[in-house]
Amino acid sequence: MDAKNKQQKLSLGILLILIAAALSSLGQLAWKFGADGTGSYAILLYLIGFIAAGAGMFFMMAAFRYGEVSILQPMMSLGFALSIVLGALFLDESITWYKLIGTGFIIAGSILLGIEGNEESV
Repeated sequence: MDAKNKQQKLSLGILLILIAAALSSLGQLAWKFGADGTGSYAILLYLIGFIAAGAGMFFMMAAFRYGEVSILQPMMSLGFALSIVLGALFLDESITWYKLIGTGFIIAGSILLGIEGNEESV
């Protein structure tokens, strides 16, 4: 396999893992709303959460076909960064300096892993 094809596969793997992280975060947000709800509304939100999180797992499994687990799996932690943003937007949770610094480390680490993956491919 040539270097360009390998790089394209890794890029697809990274895209799929980012989709997986987003779906996982959205599923968790739905679960939180379900936990705060009652009756049929809560059950519906739990179901939506399970579907989103399950779809995220399928995207994650698909991503592993196109890249190394050592690069892609840590990128799933971007879901934590997204969860902080979603919590602030929809749940009125505060974003503290500690959360910002921690999120910065998560994002920086994911960028470094993406760079390493591209360097290995070239």
